[in-house]
Amino acid sequence: MKKRLRLILSLVAALILALDGGLYLLDHLSAGRTLTEDTAVHFIDVGQGDATLLLSGRQAVLVDAGTPESADALVGYLHGLGIERLYAAVATHPHADHIGGMAQVLDAFPVEHFYMGPETASTAVYAAMLDALERGGVHPTLPAPGDELVFDSGASLLFLGPDDDVSKRTLNDRSLITLFRAGEQRVLLMGDAEVPAEQSLLAHQPLLTCDILKVGHHGSDTSSSDELLRTIQPSTAVISCGLDNDYGHPSAQTLRRLSEAGVDDVRTTAEAGTVVISLDPPSSDKENAA
Repeated sequence: MKKRLRLILSLVAALILALDGGLYLLDHLSAGRTLTEDTAVHFIDVGQGDATLLLSGRQAVLVDAGTPESADALVGYLHGLGIERLYAAVATHPHADHIGGMAQVLDAFPVEHFYMGPETASTAVYAAMLDALERGGVHPTLPAPGDELVFDSGASLLFLGPDDDVSKRTLNDRSLITLFRAGEQRVLLMGDAEVPAEQSLLAHQPLLTCDILKVGHHGSDTSSSDELLRTIQPSTAVISCGLDNDYGHPSAQTLRRLSEAGVDDVRTTAEAGTVVISLDPPSSDKENAA
């Protein structure tokens, strides 16, 4: 009888140990990745579209959200970084290749701040974005040039344009233009701004410079004028575009202008995949990871 009792107790103890080990393993496997405190910019590969993630001090800001087709991959990428909420999201303008995944992002993550321009579009993706904002109880802000979003780390996102002198006839030129500032480093995000918007930007910001340029309009020849590149003097340029896209982006003219402006480090998401640039080390130590 005693032997049988000892056997039963031994089996129970083994079972408890196994269950504890299994639960520990389950907790270990299901533990989410913690969002980094480092400051970095992720130019996310969303095909023929735009999505740029700004990270600093465990806060995340998403500028644009790619195409409808890339929405699931974008949400998965953010989850994979350990993002649980967004400090802010920015819709630079209401074209589908920039806001196509925004509704899914808004449904997947609480958003503290949301920025967009006053321009509208009679499209399904624009309507879906507005519906998602309503579902989340998020009230959008229409930023003016000079408005600034400050991270807890001290990094900031400064809204530079469009100014009132930019025509409302072209949605691309009405893109929100922003400057991400972290320490001494500057990342200029041009949206789909074309030459008229660039001219306005330089008229209002004649001393504007940057270290990294997110090239306007996917490298189209209607953006990245010689005047802009000579003024802002980037050392690195990133072009977000799809492989073998129907628009011929990036154009040969834009690549030539970048080269003539002395921008030796030009990367495209079509070739490199997602481009990640750390802003914590000096800019000379920039790395690319896909």
